[in-house]
Amino acid sequence: MKKTLLIAAILPAMLTATAYADGFYGSVKMQHALQSLSGSSLTTPGADHRTANPKPNNDMSGSLALGYAFDGGWRLEGEYTGKTESQFNTQWSPLENSVNNMQTNTQRFMFNGYKDFAVTDTISVYGMAGIGMGNVKSVGYQTNPEGDFSHNSQNNLAYSLGVGADFKVTEKITLGTGYRYVNMGNIQTGRNLLANNVNGDKETMKGKLMEQNLFVEARVGF
Repeated sequence: MKKTLLIAAILPAMLTATAYADGFYGSVKMQHALQSLSGSSLTTPGADHRTANPKPNNDMSGSLALGYAFDGGWRLEGEYTGKTESQFNTQWSPLENSVNNMQTNTQRFMFNGYKDFAVTDTISVYGMAGIGMGNVKSVGYQTNPEGDFSHNSQNNLAYSLGVGADFKVTEKITLGTGYRYVNMGNIQTGRNLLANNVNGDKETMKGKLMEQNLFVEARVGF
């Protein structure tokens, strides 16, 4: 009982705001991106029993950020994440052998907020949230590349949530690792371009695009 009370008394003191100097900083992240498409559908008069959740896609990407660290362990930054490419394959009846291939190319600009908590003089943990814009380019085909869906580019509201841990190397240099979830909203290709497709101008591929990141980060104060 006494040990429990002692831990309860010490823990809040350990998780105090990180005592890092305030000021501007730059950040570079390298990340593994696991993108998934949920609620996948093919808008066409004859389709049913659609594969709703195709297999997720793995890619590597990176990001650059410029931010400001405030007293009390708060940070705000603007972050640009470079291109991430994915492919999602689905089928639909009555054409069970018809594979629909949807290809996406994404990049985003986010405003992120962080709250740091010191564990020791050099180690800290944090929570983060972000909001911004995701640019998604989508295209696709049915069965073979000649069965094209036209290109579509859209700018969606995106949001993210994450956690991480940092190691303070020097007063200016910090290394870290973390995880975050990113929701990039509903996406769709352009219309089907097949000349012999009935109601092709009404047929598109669509779904909700999400991403999970595992990343490593290097941050340098100015």
